Amino acid sequence: MATENTLSRAGFEGPVLKAEDDRYGYTAIAEGLARSISALDENVSTVIGIEGQWGSGKTSLLNLLTGHLKAQVPATTQIVVFSPWVNSPDESPVNALMMTIAARLAKLDTSAVAQAGKAAPLAVNILNYAQQTSRRLAPVARFAGNFVPGLGLVADGMDALADTGLSGREKTAAELRADIEGKIAGLGVSFIVVIDDLDRLEPAQAVEVLRMVRSVADFSRFRYVMCYDRDVLAHAVETGLGVQNGKRYLQKIIPLSFSLPRPESFNLRREFLAGVVRLYTSVYLTEPDEALLQDLRRVTDIYGDALRTPREVQLTLNALAFRYSGLRDYVWLPDLCFLQLIRTVNPDLYDWTEHYLTERAVVESGDGTVSEAEQAEMVSSLGQYLSLFRSSEARSATSLRHWVPGISGYKTEHLKLFVQADDDTKAVLTANRRLGSAAYWRYYFAYSSPQNVLPPDYFTELFRQAGNPDEHGALAEELLSRISSNNISSRTWFEHILSQLTQPALASRTTEQCAGLLGFFFEHGDEVIERYTARNEWFDPDDLDTKGAAIRLLQKICEDTDYSLIDFLGPLLENGKAWRWTADFFRQLLWMHGLAGDRAEHVQRLILRTEDIVSLQVRLASRLNAPNFTCQFEQGELFLSYIWAWRDISGLEHVRAWFKETTREDEHFLRLLLTLRYRGVSSATGLYRALSLAQAGEFIGEAEQISRRLENIEQSGNHAELLSKVKEAIARNRF
Repeated sequence: MATENTLSRAGFEGPVLKAEDDRYGYTAIAEGLARSISALDENVSTVIGIEGQWGSGKTSLLNLLTGHLKAQVPATTQIVVFSPWVNSPDESPVNALMMTIAARLAKLDTSAVAQAGKAAPLAVNILNYAQQTSRRLAPVARFAGNFVPGLGLVADGMDALADTGLSGREKTAAELRADIEGKIAGLGVSFIVVIDDLDRLEPAQAVEVLRMVRSVADFSRFRYVMCYDRDVLAHAVETGLGVQNGKRYLQKIIPLSFSLPRPESFNLRREFLAGVVRLYTSVYLTEPDEALLQDLRRVTDIYGDALRTPREVQLTLNALAFRYSGLRDYVWLPDLCFLQLIRTVNPDLYDWTEHYLTERAVVESGDGTVSEAEQAEMVSSLGQYLSLFRSSEARSATSLRHWVPGISGYKTEHLKLFVQADDDTKAVLTANRRLGSAAYWRYYFAYSSPQNVLPPDYFTELFRQAGNPDEHGALAEELLSRISSNNISSRTWFEHILSQLTQPALASRTTEQCAGLLGFFFEHGDEVIERYTARNEWFDPDDLDTKGAAIRLLQKICEDTDYSLIDFLGPLLENGKAWRWTADFFRQLLWMHGLAGDRAEHVQRLILRTEDIVSLQVRLASRLNAPNFTCQFEQGELFLSYIWAWRDISGLEHVRAWFKETTREDEHFLRLLLTLRYRGVSSATGLYRALSLAQAGEFIGEAEQISRRLENIEQSGNHAELLSKVKEAIARNRF
């Protein structure tokens, strides 16, 4: 299958082997070079250098060049491809090359008498010459091998020379060289030796090869073609020989050189985009749509312009192929392309992006902040890394913010980081699995969701349970269990869940799912508050966005015109266990619709019709006014918030009548006053509770009337402890 082929080649970086695989125009270059090399005088020793930086395609060019040379040169020209990089570092390159030459000549030297275990005289001379000229005189048997075709040497290789009895072994290196050149000329053959990966050798090995082609094996009928990165090889020469200028040294060794032209930026971008499209097609077995292609073209045009070599293209495609199959459900491919491109061409910017998104996740979630000093340092670093791009568009922070959110401004000195996005933008980022999404960003770096958020699959399962009435018990158990620390900040997982219930995030959920989740609050809202109060006695329900989340769920339900909201809300108001939370929530609905307070919403944002709200208000008031509920009002520390909700739902007269009846006894009067304390904070004393007589007078009577009754209780000498607490609370009042 195409998928298996594409993905299984992730990490493959093989060179071009044949012309039909050439995508960068090397075939034409190879053909021209072959003509020039073939035209050189074969009687003169020549060294030709093909220069290009790592990854520019030198080996691909060399493969194509070798093919063209074989087609153009006469049959008497032997083409030897020599790769010292793949030889053992203990083996002399002189020995390795001479062994190959000897084997070739042994096949051509017809003057040798074929005798078992005897070698051709010319081949023997070459091996003797190699042994005398090599600077690393390891046992020759190591490089001869067990058998050399056409050479007649077996088993111990060079050691067999001791048994040949040939007088040629008594000649000096100079004499052997002259004899070799004469016999090669007599055979009418010449050699083109192609040497690749010279820039991969250790300095000592590289110097040995250069010495070989220029001094040792520069026979008159030899032409050498060497591929290398000039800067890398020059540095190896400086290290290996201790010379100051390695490039000058190379000029003496290599009189003819050809610089591999830099591939056109358009070609590199074209190949990158084509590779990404092939990857997408292999994963999804379909072509990308136009919207995806548009974003892929955008990131390729802006950041693909920085690609310099075919290897960089392939490295980036390899990285994408390695990651995308396992991440396809959690990432947006153009964003992943952006990251892998800058990881290849601008790794410092990649590291900066990961650091920034890590810090931004903490800021967005409210789990922490980033100091102004650190932000200034990050802005400075960003400007530095962006300046490394050649393209003005890639250097622009405006382009970057399309992929990395929260950046505002244009010039570096005016950039701002960690700019908060609105809920709609956040929801779009999450819905599209973008790099800027708080729920998805970490997948791009770590194959896993951020540690301070719950993964998207969690919410999919949560809403699935909410849409199934048979699983509402399991849903409640799960949500209540999330009122626990996330081990990262003071926030709980339950608070994180509430923060994700935004209008855009709810847009893809069904009416039944939203109704099921809203029902959770009517049934368990009071328990949620009780659990938070148990965690912190100073907990304020308004700090928990349960009502806001419920309003958003209700708005989503209202979009379904076939869904009877009255039939849904009525039973919840009348029967929901969380009657305190229900009263507080309904009070907010009254305020939103202008039926209480003075902060009515714009008419276009109203959820229910006025007549429906009034009808529901009557039903809820009837429940709250019943004795079985009013007898529970004094329970808990959150009585003050509830009593205002009761007032707005049932009317002030019902509340005052209840207070009048309940406060007939002094003890009850004092205890109710304590439940009417509000919460405050002072820089001097910290958190405190205080009592405003003016506020309490809304329900109990005028402030002067309350004060006189407190004086009477004090004069009676009764309930001294309760009275003391009430007086202390009054003294703390700031209103």
